[in-house]
Amino acid sequence: MNSKDRIEVSAASIDILLTVYNGERFIAQTLDSVLAQTFTDWRLIVVDDLSADRTAEIVASYVERDPRILLVKGEHKGIAAAANIGLMHVTAPLVARLDGDDIALPERLQVQFDYLQQHPDVLAVGSDVMLIDEHNKPLRRRKAPTGWENIREILKTRNCMCHPSATIRTEALRRIGGYRDKFKNSLDYDLWLRISEIGKIENISQDLLLYRRHASQVSASGNAHRQTIYSVGAATDYFLRKYGYDNFQTCIDESDSDDLAEKLIVIYRSRPNANDVSALNRHSIRLLRYARALSPKARTGLRNVAWPFYSVWERVKCLTYSFLL
Repeated sequence: MNSKDRIEVSAASIDILLTVYNGERFIAQTLDSVLAQTFTDWRLIVVDDLSADRTAEIVASYVERDPRILLVKGEHKGIAAAANIGLMHVTAPLVARLDGDDIALPERLQVQFDYLQQHPDVLAVGSDVMLIDEHNKPLRRRKAPTGWENIREILKTRNCMCHPSATIRTEALRRIGGYRDKFKNSLDYDLWLRISEIGKIENISQDLLLYRRHASQVSASGNAHRQTIYSVGAATDYFLRKYGYDNFQTCIDESDSDDLAEKLIVIYRSRPNANDVSALNRHSIRLLRYARALSPKARTGLRNVAWPFYSVWERVKCLTYSFLL
């Protein structure tokens, strides 16, 4: 992302970055939730990723109503690419992420703005969220972990910040190069891991978002193989960087997972720190269990190298999953 490509307009305190594709069913509710914010010094950047439905038309009607809303055309290359297009239009010091099917509670921007003003060492802050269904019916509350040291450890094994609930410092996003296109899934997990390498991230123990769950979501695909290779890929890249392989990253291919296994082997052979072993074991076992496109040679190679690092219980799980394949 080149700074000379950014489009300069009068800056707000927060730019809300919303990417959407074929979101006509829920986009009006999302936009209404932005207009209802108690914090008013915002600008909304909507990247419509070449929707085939009425999404752009609906957003355009809101643009006519409020000059703080900007509609940008995407290139239909995925969420990461759409987000990076939106980032080129960002001029505010803070970026609040939002999805085109979620609802920001009225105090969301004010609470996160105040928090980041009071905690200048925190680069990104998320929140608890209330899960809702397609009809706005509450399902359950999703609590997010708090405390930087706790979050940093949890991130080694899983994502622990709800992406559309997060507000991020623009400088941090640009410093790490924005989103990475290779992550069609788990792009937020990859993002938090990279931000965590340059500063603190936190969560606020308060519901600030109604997070919608429905069948058409990327995260609700139910494809364990797909979700596994992207999340394991994000974590593997993190550990490669941590152990000095800065220019050596995973090649994520949904039809061939051997590269992920080979990169994990490299990390195991680098004599990982004891406090990283449990996370590495979790990712290697997940890959062995769920990755369909893993050759027998790669599967055996990873299991043999990781085996001495496994606990007794992890060995039992690994053997059990082998029999289930």
